[in-house]
Amino acid sequence: MGKLKLKRPQSFTESFHNFISKETWRKVQHKILMMFGMDYRSMALFRVTMALCVIGDVIERATDLRVMYTDNGLMPRHLITARYSSNYFLPIHLVNTSFFFQAFLFTLHILIAFSMLIGYRTKLSSILTWLMTISLQAYIGVIGHGGDVFFRMMLFLNIFIPTSKYFSWDSATFYQDLPTKRLNNNNNNNNNNNNNNNIVNNNNNNVIINNVINSTNIPIINLSEPESPLQQQQLLQQQLQHDQQLILQQQQQQQQQQQPQQQLSDEIGIEIGSERGIEQKVIQPKRDPDSYRFVSFGTCAIILQIGLMYCTSYFHKSGAEWHNGEATFYALTLDYFATDIAKLFLYFRPALKALTLAVAKWELFGILFLISPVYSDWCRLFGAIGFIAMHAGFIMCLRLGLFFFVTAGAELINIPTTVWELFFDLIEEKVLKGQQPTRVYYNTSSPISQRIALILKTYFIIPGHAIFSPLEKMLNNEDSISSSSPYLLSSSSSSSSSSNDNSGSDTDDAERSHRRRTTNLSSPTISSTMFSSSPLTTNSSGSSKKDLVGDDWLVTIDSNGIRKRNIHALNYICSKSPLLFPLAKAFTYVPANMCMLFTKICQKIHSRSQQSLIISSGKRSLYQKKKNPIPQTPRIYSILNNIWMLFICYFLFAYNMNIFDYNFGFQQSWNQFAYVLRLDQSWNMFSPSPPKTHWWHVIHGELDDGTKVELFKNEGMFNFQINTEVNFEKPNPFYKSYGNHRWFKYYENGYNQANSDSMRLEHGKYLCREFNKRHTGDEQLYKFSVYFVHEFQNLDGTVGPKNHFSLWDHVCYDKKQI
Repeated sequence: MGKLKLKRPQSFTESFHNFISKETWRKVQHKILMMFGMDYRSMALFRVTMALCVIGDVIERATDLRVMYTDNGLMPRHLITARYSSNYFLPIHLVNTSFFFQAFLFTLHILIAFSMLIGYRTKLSSILTWLMTISLQAYIGVIGHGGDVFFRMMLFLNIFIPTSKYFSWDSATFYQDLPTKRLNNNNNNNNNNNNNNNIVNNNNNNVIINNVINSTNIPIINLSEPESPLQQQQLLQQQLQHDQQLILQQQQQQQQQQQPQQQLSDEIGIEIGSERGIEQKVIQPKRDPDSYRFVSFGTCAIILQIGLMYCTSYFHKSGAEWHNGEATFYALTLDYFATDIAKLFLYFRPALKALTLAVAKWELFGILFLISPVYSDWCRLFGAIGFIAMHAGFIMCLRLGLFFFVTAGAELINIPTTVWELFFDLIEEKVLKGQQPTRVYYNTSSPISQRIALILKTYFIIPGHAIFSPLEKMLNNEDSISSSSPYLLSSSSSSSSSSNDNSGSDTDDAERSHRRRTTNLSSPTISSTMFSSSPLTTNSSGSSKKDLVGDDWLVTIDSNGIRKRNIHALNYICSKSPLLFPLAKAFTYVPANMCMLFTKICQKIHSRSQQSLIISSGKRSLYQKKKNPIPQTPRIYSILNNIWMLFICYFLFAYNMNIFDYNFGFQQSWNQFAYVLRLDQSWNMFSPSPPKTHWWHVIHGELDDGTKVELFKNEGMFNFQINTEVNFEKPNPFYKSYGNHRWFKYYENGYNQANSDSMRLEHGKYLCREFNKRHTGDEQLYKFSVYFVHEFQNLDGTVGPKNHFSLWDHVCYDKKQI
């Protein structure tokens, strides 16, 4: 009898690998990418939006620069340090509280935020923007609100995600990246369906060609125009024969591979018989949509922070008004917050109840759409639009200041890849209309030309709509085809600016350009009136630097071979931008003499910048710095970043759960860490229920001659005019008497609170000082009293009787000493 052989039991690792195949693991990775990943372009848009919010916030605060942020205002330095400062965080703004130093810090803050906006030194500028913002918020914390908390959290997390991948100076490069063929947009799972079918359709003399871009043997439209109609016809016949031969070869390969054909005549083709030669209709090569996606613990932290804000806000709303639907009614009756539209909604109580319940439930469940495992892109888009619409409703009915712009702007990071692809396809259809992209040539010997080209390529032109190349390449191509057919170009004409001919110094480029101009101006291939932007000033000795600065600084060639130069080229390429086309449209209405003046100015700047570059031959130009691809970040940084963000995800979750007495390992000593980095947060807006008490202030004063005056109503705290209408009625209009939302928070969070006599004293000194600065003699303010007036809002729309009490009595001066 044979021995019974027992099979060795598999280890856990072997069993796991057998259970999880490579294909299954790939699908799991892709699902995680879809659920928790974000598009690079959305992250760049998020960076731009947050930078704009910073700039807007600083500008708004700057309107009260002297009143709120200097020793001559309501909050002098000694008051902040003694009563309203944090022991864990020292604001930079407390170093010096003079007007000029604060103005310097505000200006610096805006400049740093602008650097973050354009993506210059993005990581550093993001860190400095966050530091300046939390310093400004901590400087006078009593005027802050929930929007400021969410704002600083978004700025903090913005540091740890790759927001500079697109639309940033850090990623700007002259290198022309040629992406791989994009997969079908309608397939959200990115099926590997890569059919390269080519079909001939002879109807209406149209030749339909698919996927012709990647073929190196296909002739490209010549950059120079044909010289005669007969030559045009010959060129058209040559092109048609070449295309038909290519199609026959590809059809034979297709039959051998037994691949199905698809009729794509409505999408791509070559149209023959146009007035300017031929018009080639092509599909631009595009990248795989998944290559735009990025996932890390940084992206997870942003989704987590958004979810924590809304979900914890829902659980804070424990009042009965949020469950019976009356919370919105009470919120819309608040005098300062309510807008004119809100007063109209008060007549539709059933609709308000439905909106109340809908808002509460959306805060709880809306976050699930951002991480949906099915139809991930469309669900995330629905969730982002839902949150933006909710905040749009808030800002339409309530005056919330910065809150709307920060919260709605943060949702832009959730724009999925599918939306970007559809948007670019729409723009491509409207702009390119199936034609070849515009060719843009910049002058490598002119710094101004390099900057203009790089700015356009980085910020304003959609990739694939224009091909940027050095001007030297266009001239070399034209010189090389002088003895061949003017319709056919070598494949190098369509190559990127990163090819081998990009090497060499810019001084050599300028000298070669000058020699080419002086020797080829009479050539029939290049017209002297077409390229020479100004008369050449040459020197017989050749020692002058001015003879090197006569060439163009920008040239564009459209799909029909039509050239435009300098300012006209700039206007044309702007017309192809989804952001700059209004400027190009407005340029058509500019008088001709103004255009000539602007042209001369631009040419002068070009010449001067070219001269400076030639003189400083040892200095690297922008083209030399930016002609190569952007290097990848070392992997160690990504690993460390993910470890840090993993801890932040845990910390944010544990911190918010600790507020509800759910301990996930959070220790009270960790609060100090939260205060130092300003990660402390609480989302209890309108919680547990909206206020039912309406309140306002009146300031009854007495002038030197005994006249009774009202100092608060009719914007009295801002214009300091004499108002003799003294009573306890509400200010009308209400919100103008309180100024912006920062002033309202000053009274709500500071002045009205108990133990605020030190703040009320400084408020009294400020009021006396500013009023008496504008009035003299018997009209000077002698004393005043600040009253707090309040009334109760009933559910039936009526209000209770008004009550008031004195908050502060102040005497400006002693009459006996006058």
